Amino acid sequence: MKYALLFVILFPMLGRAQSKVTGLGNYVLGLTIPDSLNRLGFIEEDVSYVKGTIALPCTHIRTFTATTVPIAGLFVNRVILVFYDNILFKLSCDFSDSLSIAFVTQHGPGVRKTISNLQLCYKETEKPMQRWSTIWTSGDIMAIALHRNGYTTDCQLAQSARLLITSQKISALSSDCAIKPADSFSEEFDNR
Repeated sequence: MKYALLFVILFPMLGRAQSKVTGLGNYVLGLTIPDSLNRLGFIEEDVSYVKGTIALPCTHIRTFTATTVPIAGLFVNRVILVFYDNILFKLSCDFSDSLSIAFVTQHGPGVRKTISNLQLCYKETEKPMQRWSTIWTSGDIMAIALHRNGYTTDCQLAQSARLLITSQKISALSSDCAIKPADSFSEEFDNR
C-alpha cells in the first residue's frame, strides 16, 4: 500500500523530468575529439595563452570555430568548440528561436534567472538593456542560455541569445587559460 501511494505521488513528476544534457547533436562533451570534426566547416584558432602572459601557451587547449554548422537538422551559427587534451569540454553557439525550441523540447524549460536592466544608452534614459539567463544542469555539465534585448551604448536596438554548454570540472582545470576566440557575449554578461 505504501509503495502504491508513493507511485501515485511521484508519477506526475516523472513526466516533467528533464533529459540529461550532454552536448548538442553530435558534439558530446567528454566524447567528441578534434579528429571527428568536419574540417571543411571548422577552423582551428591560434593557440591560447596563460592569462596575463604573451609567451606561455596553454598546450592542453585547442579551439575550433565555424560560421554555420548543421546540428540535428538545424543550421547553427557562430559555433565555438573548445577541447582540453583533445576532449570536448565547452561548446557555444547562437541560440536561435529554432534551436531554443528544439533544446527546450529535449531538455525541459530549465531554470530562468532574474532579469537585469542596464542603462547602456545614456542619450535616452528610457531605453534599457535587459539581460536574463536560463540554466540546465546535468551532473558536471551546465548549459546556460544568455539572452539580451534592448539598447546598446550607441542606442541601437539589439536582441541576441547565446548557448554555452560546459563541463564545470574541466573548465576549472582550464581557468588559467585565456581561451581564443573569446566569446565576447558571455564575457559581457559576466562583467556586468
